[in-house]
Amino acid sequence: MKEDLRNLVISNPEVKQLRILLHGPVGAGKSSFINAIDSIFQGRMACASLAEAATAGTSFTKVYGSYLPFVISDIMGLQPCESEGAHQDDLIQALEGRLMDGYKFNPISPLSESDQGYKPNPSNSDKTHCLVSIIPASKISLMDNKIIEKMRKIREKASDMGIPQVVVLTMVDQACPEVNKNLKMIYRSKKIKEKRIRLVGLVPCIICICNPPLMFISILLA
Repeated sequence: MKEDLRNLVISNPEVKQLRILLHGPVGAGKSSFINAIDSIFQGRMACASLAEAATAGTSFTKVYGSYLPFVISDIMGLQPCESEGAHQDDLIQALEGRLMDGYKFNPISPLSESDQGYKPNPSNSDKTHCLVSIIPASKISLMDNKIIEKMRKIREKASDMGIPQVVVLTMVDQACPEVNKNLKMIYRSKKIKEKRIRLVGLVPCIICICNPPLMFISILLA
């Protein structure tokens, strides 16, 4: 699979690389997820300063995977408070490809057409081709309803645009002591199953794929 992805040929000549946009609450593990992918393709542990985008960083776009036919954009996390974290309207505009690289997020005021960082005519390469929602399994029951609602609106826009979506559950080892001791138990864990069922109630999904080597569960959405 790794070589298939590395040698992926994009059928649309206007798109040089597929753009994958990550979003989720602060501390969900977006940077760790990127590190895992980067480590696999580089064949060594990748320890780049990826946490910057999720914590202190406020700019779009932190892009990783320039040596691959796809790139991953990591942005600051969502927060329940309207004056903190990435604004949901900015993420929607990121789906449309309207944010210039280096755009500084303003939690209170999203990007407008009159702003310098706005792209009025985004190319197909600028637009998001896959939306990945990162959700910590250990904190599903504690997620603030305001964050859930923000993610839902972003996903609805992605659905309207026909953008494929994936949910990745992180921190599965913290959600179940049995999985923490033996990652293979992820297939049998009742607690992980309960987390998946609860997540289905929050985020409708069709297919579940377990990926123990990366300590994530990926759920493909409708």
